[in-house]
Amino acid sequence: MGSDFGQSFRKGIGIRKRDLDDKDAIDSLTPSDTIVMSNPAGRISPPITPDVVSVPQSRQTSTEIASEIAPEIVVWTEDMDIDNASHVESEDELSSIKSYAEEGPSQNDDDPTPFGVSTVEDAVGSLPSNLTELSDLSSIPSTVSSKATTPTPVDTDGAQEEDQDQDQDLSIDDQPQSHQQSPSHDAERYNFNIRPKASIPTDMSAYQYASECVLAAESSRLNPYALHPEEYHLLRHHISYTQVTTYLNIRNGIIRLWFKHPWIGVTRLEAVGCANARWFDAASVCYDWLVRRGYINYGCVRLSEAETDDTVAPVVKRQKTIAVIGAGISGLGCARQLEGLFRQFADRFHERGEPAPRVVVLEGRARVGGRVYSREFRTKPKEKSPAFEGKRHTAEMGGMIITGFDRGNPINILLRGQLGLPYHALTADTTIYDSSGRAVDPVRDQLVEKLYNDCLDRVSEYKHKNQLAKLVEGRRDLIEEGRDSPGDGSKTMFQEEEAAAAQQDAPPVAQQNVPAKVNLIPVSSDKLTGRVHMEPGTPATTKASDKAKLMGWTIRDSADGENIDLTSAVNEEGATLGSVLDNAISQYKQIVGLNAQDHRLINWHIANLEYSNATSLHNLSLPLWDIDAGNEWEGSHTMVVGGYQSVARGLVHCPSSLDLKTKFPVKSISYHTGEGMASAAIECEDGSVVDADAVVCTIPLGVLKQNNIVFNPPLPSWKTDVVERLGFGILNKVVLVYDKIFWDHDRHIFGVLRESSNRLSTSQKDYAANRGRFFQWFNVSNTTGLPCLIALMAGEAGFETEHSSNDSLVAEATEVLRSVFGQDVPYPVEAMVTRWGSDRFARGSYSSAAPGMQPEDYDIMARPVGNLFFAGEHTIGTHPATVHGAYLSGLRAASEVLETLIGPIEVPTPLILPRDSVLLRKRKEPAQDQQPARLQAYENEIQTYIQSKLGGRPSRPAKVAGNAYILYSKDLFDVARKKCEENRKPGKGGRAVPNEVRIMTSKMWRDASSEERKPYEDQATEQKRGYAEAVQAWTRATERWDQEAAALRTAYEKENPFGTAKITEVPHESSSKHRRTRHISYAEDSDIGF
Repeated sequence: MGSDFGQSFRKGIGIRKRDLDDKDAIDSLTPSDTIVMSNPAGRISPPITPDVVSVPQSRQTSTEIASEIAPEIVVWTEDMDIDNASHVESEDELSSIKSYAEEGPSQNDDDPTPFGVSTVEDAVGSLPSNLTELSDLSSIPSTVSSKATTPTPVDTDGAQEEDQDQDQDLSIDDQPQSHQQSPSHDAERYNFNIRPKASIPTDMSAYQYASECVLAAESSRLNPYALHPEEYHLLRHHISYTQVTTYLNIRNGIIRLWFKHPWIGVTRLEAVGCANARWFDAASVCYDWLVRRGYINYGCVRLSEAETDDTVAPVVKRQKTIAVIGAGISGLGCARQLEGLFRQFADRFHERGEPAPRVVVLEGRARVGGRVYSREFRTKPKEKSPAFEGKRHTAEMGGMIITGFDRGNPINILLRGQLGLPYHALTADTTIYDSSGRAVDPVRDQLVEKLYNDCLDRVSEYKHKNQLAKLVEGRRDLIEEGRDSPGDGSKTMFQEEEAAAAQQDAPPVAQQNVPAKVNLIPVSSDKLTGRVHMEPGTPATTKASDKAKLMGWTIRDSADGENIDLTSAVNEEGATLGSVLDNAISQYKQIVGLNAQDHRLINWHIANLEYSNATSLHNLSLPLWDIDAGNEWEGSHTMVVGGYQSVARGLVHCPSSLDLKTKFPVKSISYHTGEGMASAAIECEDGSVVDADAVVCTIPLGVLKQNNIVFNPPLPSWKTDVVERLGFGILNKVVLVYDKIFWDHDRHIFGVLRESSNRLSTSQKDYAANRGRFFQWFNVSNTTGLPCLIALMAGEAGFETEHSSNDSLVAEATEVLRSVFGQDVPYPVEAMVTRWGSDRFARGSYSSAAPGMQPEDYDIMARPVGNLFFAGEHTIGTHPATVHGAYLSGLRAASEVLETLIGPIEVPTPLILPRDSVLLRKRKEPAQDQQPARLQAYENEIQTYIQSKLGGRPSRPAKVAGNAYILYSKDLFDVARKKCEENRKPGKGGRAVPNEVRIMTSKMWRDASSEERKPYEDQATEQKRGYAEAVQAWTRATERWDQEAAALRTAYEKENPFGTAKITEVPHESSSKHRRTRHISYAEDSDIGF
């Protein structure tokens, strides 16, 4: 696909036509092959292609008796401290078992793009996976909570839950200082040569357009009905509360443009086209904010460059350099974002007589990706699979699972919308085997898990509760109908707040419109990631003995009426999550009878939580261990076929290659502590130096803790104290490759219970060392293309792996597998062992909330020091210890660098032009060049003629619910609300809030029998069938209409050539154009509507 980009510049903005170079090829595709979206701006969406085809795997168990040590077994190693240039080992080396730490890449990092994709267009054109999964429902939600992250099977009969739209961002006071906006700026106004609301499609209903806008905002981590705290601070002096609704409609509309084709950036002109003439400046300010903060135009995106005014001073100053240290996801994301920002704001630099800065990435390893490393196997499949044609056979040494694409995960845009990488959806169905090899009774497992969750519930009473940000909402009803505010209001938000605060007994401005704090309590755990699922609620108040009865336990005769009191455990010096949780479990043992297997099950769940935090629970803060709760994505968990590292490689090479220097281990960083840009220098261990004007440090927290890198001047104590307080743990893996599958190939994970170190003891302290050893196994055959298992080493076992021999680890793993699958289990043909703690470029896996950590530490870690900026998973409190969190931190750091270079967003005053403004009248005047207007008028005449003959183009059938759960929840909404109010604690009166009712209907749906569900499932099936038939009829009707319209157009143009026809005056608003369209979403969506 070829496109000319709209050009934006500060002294007048124009737009060029977008079209397709190969339109015939697109038009020849059937609806099943592709879904094409277009609107008056000519925005085209990528084709939808089927999801990854799972590689067929043998279910036959090997009956061959393998030798205990096969000479062909190789455990590939990587030595962090040696030169990475050498990749080929001697024959003697290849015959030994080695450990993974760090090695040069098995692929060439100079290869243009992942999987041989040479351009972004090629990536989209060969899209093996799109931003939409092929299921009847959008994102299949957790059976527990709409905020849960446990993946569920791609099952069209599952429940679809609505979500409470709440902005989870930090309060204004917690934002980095560089993002604070001044009340007003003497800003220069743009001149816009565009029709008001030209970017809003005219061939769809206002309701459908509004629903697409709302979904786009939700898919971008923004509340579609409320201002982000930064937006509020930026606009509070310029707009009224009444005008918030109109602003939100504009903002959501701009984001919708981005989601329609996220491989091409939205231009300023297109963004302004979402507003009427009075709001052009507000739309431009909104566009600046969305671009700078990384909500649009990020990733591997083709961008138009801001045109420069030739009348300003020519470029005479030297070009600045921004150095990014680290080519992990945060560093590459930051560098790619800086390149994009500098391109879009090139005019700002040109005005000052300097070129846009250059960006250089410095990486100590010989590869990119950092702790996202997809290590290629030496073993190759005996039979080639079409699903792996041209792909690498890899296993994930580090970051592995994408925890849902919905609700704003930026990896969604990168992986599915831009790079077109294949992925495989995971399911959480788990068989847990006891240490004897027998499968644990699922009923018993659920009973024990309920007890474990209740212990966590009681411990969660002592969690820190974050202060929510000010919530300034628009009118939800108008936003959902696609309507703007009917009036303007007489006072700005600032004026109204000050007036309200001046009233007697009124709260101060900072406390106005601040929602109440919400308690989050654990309800289940995610077996794929170890994360605890939290829901709004009140920590356990029921007596433990009564709660045990409700769960299904038989309590001891002497325990009736007993409760659990954690006060003394919490008040002990050095209390941690682990110590208090152990105390809760010990007290529960006095109430219910726990057998040895029950203890092993409890500790399996604890090991899963230790996997999530990469450390023992005794190394976690009691109040802050789950500080990021409530920020989870939604949708199926997935893994990238061919390797997660392909995302990093895509960031390096798409749409053009970054300036990357590998094998550049940093020795020292010199920076300037004052404001603005100044000299900086990064010295390599070999003595070479890179000079820069600003430095972005994405060095992992584990490396910073080593104090081996010299900062000149030394970092201030407020920064180094946080480095010490934050935790940084270790999660290791043992990867095993086989000739054939001997496990259940239909399941993605299975668990194994481990004995305590003292088999005669059931004390919690005796389980700590062993519970995380080979406790969970991932079947990754579908994503590696080879029969492969990955075993996790979590908690104390993760640290112990650093010192265990490779032979002993492979032997122990084999014994564990033989205890489950029989003595015929062979030794692997290839194995890999990770040792992230020994990797000198990582020194661990990811950050955690260590004892002594303070609530604002992640934010402090993110704050810049002079011209030294920071990014990485350890700098983002909402998404720490995650790949997507690392990427988001890179976007944030890039925004801070740009703001230091060109200043904050400029807001014209007045922002909203008065209705009688002279400037507004000028904007409404037609352009001097009448030729485009005459062409538009001629087109209007043709459309009028066609409609007089054929009538209007058939409208698409209205959407239907098509979802059994939605029908059920609507039907029983009042019943669920009454249940919520019945369960309220005494003294907690009032009606239940919608989110409580949604949670209750979700639980009612889960508990409903198949007979109770059947009427709703039948109704949903019938709705979908009827809708499908209506769509087919509509498709046939529109095809006939288009054919007849084309013939009428040809006849009219022949009889009335352009220039001779009588042309009526051009209407002010854009005329309706009839296009064959189907609108699609870039979130996981259903096939029955947007």
